[in-house]
Amino acid sequence: MGAGILPITIHNNKLYFLFGKENKFADTPGWADFGGGSEDKETFIKTAVREGTEELTGFLGSESDLERKIKHTGTFDIDFNKYRTHILPMEYDELLPFYYNNNQRFLQKRLDPKIIEKSKIFEKAEIRWFSIDEIKKRKIPFRSYYYNIADLIIKNELAIDKFVRSKLNKSKTYRHKSRKMKKRNTKTRKSGFFSFI
Repeated sequence: MGAGILPITIHNNKLYFLFGKENKFADTPGWADFGGGSEDKETFIKTAVREGTEELTGFLGSESDLERKIKHTGTFDIDFNKYRTHILPMEYDELLPFYYNNNQRFLQKRLDPKIIEKSKIFEKAEIRWFSIDEIKKRKIPFRSYYYNIADLIIKNELAIDKFVRSKLNKSKTYRHKSRKMKKRNTKTRKSGFFSFI
């Protein structure tokens, strides 16, 4: 039994999914959700939260943050062969892959390869938003087991789209805002400086 989290959003009026690419040590290379096998008697959702937090290295928050988000928005579930993908709506953040990927590259260049191979926080070498069209056209080299789940995502596209739109329209408290730079003048400096808002 296993489970994973698959963040989803609407961008340019299309569905986009956040997938992670396995690192070079993976036994089955390719892209997939953020998940894995259950430990002890974990439920699907507990497994997905634990695995999602580990593989995204906290970029979507802690386990308790992710649990709150799931309780607030719910998930659209795809089941295949004792594995459940919890599709989780979130606001689009174009910089999320940029920051995650830079962080992974930085750490992987500086750490012993044995640490990277054995640590759960380095399972994904990079993350990226993919559109539903890219999934349909088979442009994504998924992990071998994940093609069946991708087919079920395509089969349920309309229901997933309806679910995500309804949740994103209601979910303003968990909106993931991009940082914007704002110039402000100060009395102590002739030139303005920038601050995050």
